Amino acid sequence: MSIAVRNVTKRFGNFTAIDDVSLEAHSGELLALLGPSGSGKTTLLRVIAGLEAADRGSVHYHDEDVTRRSARDRNVGFVFQHYALFRHMNVLENVAFGLRVRGVRGPTVTQRVRELLHLVRLESLERRYPSQLSGGQRQRVALARALAVQPKVLLLDEPFGALDAKVRVELRQWLRRLHEEIHMTSVFVTHDQEEAFEVADRVAVMNQGRIEQLGSPQEVFDHPANAFVMHFLGNVNVFHGRVHDGKAHLGGFELEVPEHADVDVSAAAVYVRPHELAIERSAASGRLPARVVRVHAAGPVAKVALRAEDFGLEIQVEMPVERLAALALATGEVVYVAPRRIRVFVPEAAEAALTPEYAI
Repeated sequence: MSIAVRNVTKRFGNFTAIDDVSLEAHSGELLALLGPSGSGKTTLLRVIAGLEAADRGSVHYHDEDVTRRSARDRNVGFVFQHYALFRHMNVLENVAFGLRVRGVRGPTVTQRVRELLHLVRLESLERRYPSQLSGGQRQRVALARALAVQPKVLLLDEPFGALDAKVRVELRQWLRRLHEEIHMTSVFVTHDQEEAFEVADRVAVMNQGRIEQLGSPQEVFDHPANAFVMHFLGNVNVFHGRVHDGKAHLGGFELEVPEHADVDVSAAAVYVRPHELAIERSAASGRLPARVVRVHAAGPVAKVALRAEDFGLEIQVEMPVERLAALALATGEVVYVAPRRIRVFVPEAAEAALTPEYAI
């Protein structure tokens, strides 16, 4: 069962929450809607579910237009961030609720519920009440309840947002394994890049009611479509300069950017991820002098902050702790930073596409 959103627009008064969005979740796919608060991802999910009506455009489940159908008639499973469990019902009754509302009675209900509790690994807790469960267990009950009515699609709105970090990691790994078992077409909303990349088959990055980029986690991370995607997906160092006649001028650096040969004079931004910077002891072409400000080593990755006076900014570098030990950095000393991989963007008014990476 595929899901297709076609040219959907949704406004709340003068605010445009979704702006002419088209998107498809393939049959059996787990698609993440990723973006900052206010980007429109939850509104889009609610339009797909039938909980919000689009002002324009259509929603299709496979070849069926469900735009004017209610959420109940669309037969979707919806999992909310805060579980929405009935406190006065035990686990078994919560999961059975949707079946009973639809008129299912007798041993069929009990059999279906117990199958689902086995699926979500909660079969021993069917008589407990929500207050007797951990946050992760409650969320699994909510998921079992959503699956009980055998929905056509599964929709999840920040399903792990109310949980602590360790439980979030465990549950998203569990959700991925569960999806591989049931292969139900699923769309979930998150603002957590790591969560989206670990769980989803594809990721749609949203901003201001539009989709900035759609692709696999690897594609979106390695080949961001524009400066917003690059900046949103993890920490970055940004160097500002200008592009002229196919060259980017950044302080003492000059880079060939032939894709911008038709740009006369324009501001440019060079983006470098912290792990794509190397710290060296000696000066050389393409290396930027910087002073060590602080060093933080915790776990397998060390973080080093340096001050680059040529640019008047603080640079963040990440490296294995073994490399940090070999360098034996001291606060206040001058070292040289060498970018291994960079991405150059000009303002989107001039060109929205990503330029190739340049090594210097």
